[in-house]
Amino acid sequence: KSLLVAESDPDGIDRYRLLETIRVYAAARLAERPDAGAVHDRHAAHFLTYAERCGDGMAGPDQAGWTERLERDYDNLRAALSWLLGHGETWPAARVCLGLWRFWRNGSDLTEGRQWLAKVLAAPEPLTDTAHARLLYAAAVLAAGQDDHGTASRLAGQSLDLAGAAGDLATTAQAHNALGIAAIGAGGYDRAEEHFLASLAIWERLDQPQGTAVALGNLTKIALRRGDLAAADGHTRRCLDLERGTGDTRGIVMALEAVGPIRLAQGDVAGARAALDESLDLSRTLGDVFGEAMAMHWLGLAAQADGDPAGALRLLTGALARRHEVGDREDLAVSLDRVAAIVLADHAPLAVSLLAAAGELRLRHRLPEPPDSETAREATIERARLLLDERTMAAAWAAGLAMPVDRVVDQVLDLVDDPP
Repeated sequence: KSLLVAESDPDGIDRYRLLETIRVYAAARLAERPDAGAVHDRHAAHFLTYAERCGDGMAGPDQAGWTERLERDYDNLRAALSWLLGHGETWPAARVCLGLWRFWRNGSDLTEGRQWLAKVLAAPEPLTDTAHARLLYAAAVLAAGQDDHGTASRLAGQSLDLAGAAGDLATTAQAHNALGIAAIGAGGYDRAEEHFLASLAIWERLDQPQGTAVALGNLTKIALRRGDLAAADGHTRRCLDLERGTGDTRGIVMALEAVGPIRLAQGDVAGARAALDESLDLSRTLGDVFGEAMAMHWLGLAAQADGDPAGALRLLTGALARRHEVGDREDLAVSLDRVAAIVLADHAPLAVSLLAAAGELRLRHRLPEPPDSETAREATIERARLLLDERTMAAAWAAGLAMPVDRVVDQVLDLVDDPP
């Protein structure tokens, strides 16, 4: 059996892979050499440059290709980061993190990304205000991805102060965006709108279409929370046009995520499905677990609107599992409410336990209460009261309050033979 395996990657580049035992032996021998540090320095320098190329690629039209490249070389990038931080190279380590944070945001490595950013931000070597502000913004976005909105708000506020001091308009706009997302997480829609409008004004002043599209997408979220379909539709049309024009795949995903619920609210189930199917396909090419879960959730509601409860349950369960996987507690609570509405007729006590668990999740983590149009929670509770006597309902509710989240998720997954 060969000790060295040669493979060609999709870019046509030859890559070489060692058996693990041989790799460990070679690493030990390298550590004995007097030039080991120079070898590690060259490795770190190469992957620093590579991380910066990846950062540009993850903001461009070939995000799926760059995601694949990052996955192939992620162990090398980890090793480079570890070496740089272990040798006091804070600014080079920061540059690697700035190249990787969009990859981390996709979900599967989000916790690890937060840990790397925290290490760089805690390093004693000073950074420029601009670099520090950009790292804080990235850390705020990842914190918001795990519903840690208090931390996200603090980090984004620091980013805003430093970016303003440095005269960095682009990072100032990004910090306003992160502050708006954190405000949504706290239920402060007016405050969130102020930040998104401030971000939009800066991006329009800079004539930057990607930033403008992000701000419009976030204003769409506010309009949907308020039930203002006309405003949401107007924002998202502009947003999607801009995203398609720049070829920003992740931006297109997020815009389509908004088109889906708008079309459903307008009674256009076919239009919703078309947008959400495209969003789901693109999310999967990017490895974007958050986007995949959101598309599946709304496709489940489209199936429900089409009179297909079994299909709806399967899709909603798939979305719920992914939200639990990446620690997206806010959307997980919404998933629990919607699954409860689907299973109430056949599994009323379980449905009540799911409703209680969703409420407890929001209370424990100080998550906002979404509008009932998003959760169908109040209507489901009223229907449950008609199906169950007071004692049975109280017992099921108490069980849901006491049940660990992992167990709640397992009970939902048990309802479907083959979750997607």
